[in-house]
Amino acid sequence: MRLFDRFPARYLAPNGVTCIGLVLGLLSIRTSLGATSLPQLEEAAWLILYAVLLDKADGAIARRLNASSEFGVQLDSFSDFVTFGICPAALITQAVTLGAPEPWSQGAAHMALLGLGAAYVLCAAIRLAKFNVTTDVVGSRFFLGLPSTSSGGMLASAFLAHRANALGASTLAAFVGVMALFAALMVSNLPQPKLHISSQPVIKVLQLLVVLSVYVLIPLHLAPTYLIAASGLYTIGGFIYGLKVTGGRHPGELEAPAAH
Repeated sequence: MRLFDRFPARYLAPNGVTCIGLVLGLLSIRTSLGATSLPQLEEAAWLILYAVLLDKADGAIARRLNASSEFGVQLDSFSDFVTFGICPAALITQAVTLGAPEPWSQGAAHMALLGLGAAYVLCAAIRLAKFNVTTDVVGSRFFLGLPSTSSGGMLASAFLAHRANALGASTLAAFVGVMALFAALMVSNLPQPKLHISSQPVIKVLQLLVVLSVYVLIPLHLAPTYLIAASGLYTIGGFIYGLKVTGGRHPGELEAPAAH
């Protein structure tokens, strides 16, 4: 009996990236829960966005090295639960507690806020479990519901944009509704197209520029308003496109072989 499992060396790179993302998630949670002011929460939000970059990178590395595995899928799913389920809930509940008007920091309103944060985490867990068991039947073109990565990234970007634009403390209460909306969207059956690089030159260049800008701006802690605007427009446009293409049908039916 081997004391530890052996893995081909090529699997270490993508799984290592996933583990780094998980550690960033743990740091974000620790930062959020230990924060005593809104500026301290900015670090927690940027850590979530770092994890978004790594979440996209580990899959690309795995495909490049032909190192995709069921183990990697499950590890990535667990990392996503922490970084895009628990982290955003910790960030937003703490931000509203510290910065929103007094009713949210105590009493029944505060308990409702904490309950919503728990509901968000549960919806992220359900969304990830649902994705793991429905990938084969949904097809290769669409996700069902809002991906947890997109949800967590948009909540973090929106908070940072709120801080960058010096919006009033009273507007922080709006994040309660946004978090509730995102929680519902994660467990919905709305079709969201997976990101694929277009074959049309103009669209392809635009896609690459947006992706490149994200990988430059996040490490430099710049332009959170642009980040939330770009991701928000993509998400809304994606749902509209998905509903138009599927016509209300299950996405898997679009790829099912025709009956003879």
